[in-house]
Amino acid sequence: MTTKKSAYTLASVFIGTVIGAGFASGQEILQFFGTYGMKGTLGVFIVTILFMLLGMVVLNTVFTKRIKSFEEFSSIYFEKRFFNVINIVLIFLLFTSYTVMLSGGGAVAYENFNIPYKYGIIAMALVTFLVFLFGVKGIANVNKAIVPFLVFIILWVGVNVIYKNEFIFSNLHTSPLIDSNIFDNVKGVKYLIIKILSDFKWVLSAFTYFAYNTIGATVVMCSLDSLIVNKKAAKLGGLLGGIILGILALTILLSLLVLHSSIIGLEVPMIKVASSLSNTWKNLYSLVLLLSMFTTAVANGYGCIAGLSNLTGINKSIISIIICIISIPLATLGFKNLVTFVYPLFGYIGMLFILSIIFKKK
Repeated sequence: MTTKKSAYTLASVFIGTVIGAGFASGQEILQFFGTYGMKGTLGVFIVTILFMLLGMVVLNTVFTKRIKSFEEFSSIYFEKRFFNVINIVLIFLLFTSYTVMLSGGGAVAYENFNIPYKYGIIAMALVTFLVFLFGVKGIANVNKAIVPFLVFIILWVGVNVIYKNEFIFSNLHTSPLIDSNIFDNVKGVKYLIIKILSDFKWVLSAFTYFAYNTIGATVVMCSLDSLIVNKKAAKLGGLLGGIILGILALTILLSLLVLHSSIIGLEVPMIKVASSLSNTWKNLYSLVLLLSMFTTAVANGYGCIAGLSNLTGINKSIISIIICIISIPLATLGFKNLVTFVYPLFGYIGMLFILSIIFKKK
């Protein structure tokens, strides 16, 4: 495998792990960034930089230290006696994320194809189970095939909606994205700066979003050693993955702000955005959602399964069956409810995990 192919594969898995139900549907972007209007765009820039650093650092560490699992990665920062506690928490996080993906699949199937919600969930569980049987290589091949399609459709829909509406945003806290009159004098510039810096909730929201997504992405990247040919591929893969995720997040955010008044309260707001172009683009974006949920479901589900297997010694195939069965009734709690209440909570837990790694003396 060449450096370019290796970097492409790594970036694809990174993107496929993060760009799940909440991301592609617009629900995550709306709640973590859209709430803050213009400040939300700054939050996206912060998250983009953090994603780039995360991918480069983790993949480079995996290659240089020949890490094969998250357990080996964690042993660098935590004493062995603490790992079981950490592992249990992460397994729970990954399982919940997997459940959110199933719930999102059910929501898309119901809202766009009139398939009963529970049947959509069951179908997603069955398909992901089949992928679990092929391990890391199966996940990599799935992402290499699907991610380019996801990126293209999301960018096409987002950019066209923004252009079609002439960059007019329906909700930025009742103020335009950039008011040109505010730059007429020095006081105006000072007012703008004070206004941006007066409320730092958007910063906390950005870090919370990153912290939550860090968990699943790190666990999956720790299993990619066999796909990294050299240091350059590791760093390039992480860099490319982070940049593309940032571009996609910003595109989704701006398109949601354009049609904000039309998408409030919807489980899957980006479907409404795509439908503003045509019914064809609505159907294509529905497919994007299902595929993005699928790539993240297999990544987080496999991470959960691998963690449980290492912890208990039980065969991965048996754990896969158990996980898929248990997740089905939990997924019926509702996609929006899961994203609203579970993601922020796990974001704070993920933040504590990240801080522990940063300040741990190696």
